[in-house]
Amino acid sequence: MMIQAARRPTATIGCDAKDERSLVCPACHGDLVAAERGRTCAECDRYYPEVAGLLDLRLQSDRYLDLESERAVAEELAEFEPTTDAIGLADRYFAGRPEVKGRGAMFLAQVESAIDRGEALAELLPKSGRVLEVGCGTGGLLVAARRRGIAIEGIDVAARRLVIARRRLNDHHVYASLIIAQAERSPYPAGSFDAIFLDSVLEHLTDPFAAIRECARTLKPGGRLIVWSPNRYSPLLDPHVGLWGVGFLPRRLLRPYVRLRRGAIEPIACLSPREAQKLAATAGFRSIAIEPPRIDADWSNNRSLLRSILMYIYRSTRGSKSIRSFTLAFGPLWSLTAIRGENACP
Repeated sequence: MMIQAARRPTATIGCDAKDERSLVCPACHGDLVAAERGRTCAECDRYYPEVAGLLDLRLQSDRYLDLESERAVAEELAEFEPTTDAIGLADRYFAGRPEVKGRGAMFLAQVESAIDRGEALAELLPKSGRVLEVGCGTGGLLVAARRRGIAIEGIDVAARRLVIARRRLNDHHVYASLIIAQAERSPYPAGSFDAIFLDSVLEHLTDPFAAIRECARTLKPGGRLIVWSPNRYSPLLDPHVGLWGVGFLPRRLLRPYVRLRRGAIEPIACLSPREAQKLAATAGFRSIAIEPPRIDADWSNNRSLLRSILMYIYRSTRGSKSIRSFTLAFGPLWSLTAIRGENACP
């Protein structure tokens, strides 16, 4: 039996009657069998523990914390989970954590607006079939999708974020399966999903192609991939490190430049629309479409007159066919939709 999000709400909206799903070893795709406080792979004998009431199927942690430290933070948050709401948990995490490096207010604002963003993104999801959000974060889209009765599940590499997501789901009396896992090493069998959604995920990965390839493997033939991501060549302030124009730097200079300007903050390698299209095509996707997406005013978190003006120009011109290619190339975001072909990466 799969270990699911703890403290499932007593009142649920749109939950599947059948919400226990098979999982596989992310290392070898072997069957997982029940073990004490976790699961063990029947093929390679790897052990995957339960962390903060969630099954941890990672082979490694994210770039900000090592695996054991990250698990300890998640367990600490889980202790306070029954005493507060999702925003309270997020505030507790962002206050004083060294990996946050003074950006707690910005991150907390993103957590607070996550459901509003999720409501808009949920309109892009299919109304039927099984859906996975890769990099579900604190659960804004999960809540919005479950309210619509969409059968969505979430994985994220950060257990700490999933603890907040679980609290948020409970706050809104909805349920979704949550698994700690890497985008590059999905714990699902081939052909599991009808649609997979990624929002602001690829830029955080060392190997974004591995994540796209895993999406191709775990989608059914004809399944839909939906990706939203910040644009590498946007002239706007980078939303992750707070610097102008970092995407125009050569990749080899990105890390030393960000370290020089921001100390120990890890750089984020955003992709351009052309780079994303190439990754999807190489992984075997077809009918690939990349667009400059709609961005509501409250998504941009504008804090300066210049940013407000640039965002106004973008929203006013994104639908213009005459300058579409320019808007796509230099807009703040791009969105990609693609269909999993019959000969996609295994």
